[in-house]
Amino acid sequence: MTGPTPTPRLPLRSEEVYRTLREEIDDGLVTPGAPLVEDEIAQRLGVSRTPVRESIQRLAADGLVVSRRRRWVVRSFTPEEVTDIYEVRAALESHAARLAALRATPEQLAAIEAQRPLMTGESREVLVERSRANDEFHDLVTGASGNERLLRTIRDHRLFHFNRRLAVMYEEEHLRTSSRQHGQLVDALVARDAEAAAEVARVHVEYSLGIVLEKLF
Repeated sequence: MTGPTPTPRLPLRSEEVYRTLREEIDDGLVTPGAPLVEDEIAQRLGVSRTPVRESIQRLAADGLVVSRRRRWVVRSFTPEEVTDIYEVRAALESHAARLAALRATPEQLAAIEAQRPLMTGESREVLVERSRANDEFHDLVTGASGNERLLRTIRDHRLFHFNRRLAVMYEEEHLRTSSRQHGQLVDALVARDAEAAAEVARVHVEYSLGIVLEKLF
């Protein structure tokens, strides 16, 4: 199996094929080590093999798939590789938070503040909803940095299958700590405390790394 059960749909363009495959990998619908068979994917998505081939090549450039024995498979990351990714994220997101504290408009700060109730809740009942809103919250913070290239780079380093799988593995202690860190980040940004915002963002990413290594490896 290379993905979900086929469903009727209109033909997709190459960009849409790429986005569809990437989302399936990021969401864990296509698991690490699973093969990507061009003919099967083309049939499932209702396209020719050309956009599928182009999309898989882009996924390879993203580091999400690799060639093994003349076939493409979803890449399985080692603990060392995951650590490298999160170390890059820690540096980038820390800098983004620092810039956001300095540059955010009142409207951007208000949008970030509006996310506080959801992002600081400690009930497991909100965990699914919060995991879906997590990327939006952190995009708001990074977007407030005013640096679009930084935002794109951070997104590229965040969209890996182990990040999406992580949310469902949170225990109550993890949820409490993550919620507290989110609240501290909002506080620092609203106060325009650049150094505090940078430090909280760094600690938050490094804390997430610890959970990833504990739960997935």
